[in-house]
Amino acid sequence: MVRRIPIFFASDDNYLPYLAVAIRSIADNGTDGNVYDIKILTNGFSLEGEQILRSMELPRIEIEIVNVNEAVTAHRGHLKKRLRDYYSESIYYRIFIGSLYPELERAIYLDCDIVLVDDIAKLYDEDMGDAIIAAVADESIPDVPAFCKYVDKWVGVPVERYINSGVLLMNLVEFRRAGIERRITSLVSSHNFDTVAPDQDYLNFLCSGRIRYLPLSWNKQPKPANVIPVEKLHLIHYNMFNKPWHYGDVPYSEVFWHYAERTPFIEGIRAGLAAYGEADRARDLAGAEMLVGNAARLAEEEGGFADTLAVRV
Repeated sequence: MVRRIPIFFASDDNYLPYLAVAIRSIADNGTDGNVYDIKILTNGFSLEGEQILRSMELPRIEIEIVNVNEAVTAHRGHLKKRLRDYYSESIYYRIFIGSLYPELERAIYLDCDIVLVDDIAKLYDEDMGDAIIAAVADESIPDVPAFCKYVDKWVGVPVERYINSGVLLMNLVEFRRAGIERRITSLVSSHNFDTVAPDQDYLNFLCSGRIRYLPLSWNKQPKPANVIPVEKLHLIHYNMFNKPWHYGDVPYSEVFWHYAERTPFIEGIRAGLAAYGEADRARDLAGAEMLVGNAARLAEEEGGFADTLAVRV
């Protein structure tokens, strides 16, 4: 019996090359008996972009392009209000999965800057109990004191329990029952908290106590100080500025390029790496400093999630 594994991404033309790499890695690590039902949440692709995505379908890879404009329009003004230069509206699309697909009981959400090195169906099969989401504690937080203080004081979650929302197994039955979509859109409208990681902070606060914590191997970030052999991993997440298509010295770059070679975008991705210059690196450094600065500022202020909201789920 063929089993369908629903996997969601959020993207547009700008991130299409890296989405293609992620899809290629899913296909190469998939197993017979599964159909990987990839649904791409978007506010629009070019015709050429859609055609390229369609060309990547395989017997066990099906691709659906899902325009979320109707679902998001009523909330767009509020959702965009607190976005920084390094985020787009698409970071919120994952919270609408449960209402867009009311027939699904569970689903996987992945950021586009990932590669699989194992069968994603293994994640889908993880036992969730009555947890709302299953995710990995964010590996990048404990190394930065400002982030630690921000997470503890502003978000109101212990640092070691703060998850990265770029890889989620979603229990959509419990997600709907707890009203997470409604509560996030309502809070964005009524409070619109200043945040470092908008959707991630809302999910951490609202789902706290009902998160299944997955091993680091399901969301391994390329940290030079903690390189784990690839054969011990399931998924690599080139989070924030650690992009192998921008920098040549990112850990696990060879894994990304292995899959990139098998996409229609390989020449463009190579050209992008070659063209990434000092001005681009300076912009990344400024962006990283802004993140840390925002975290430090908010950690000293009142009015965060922990101060303002008493009830979670």
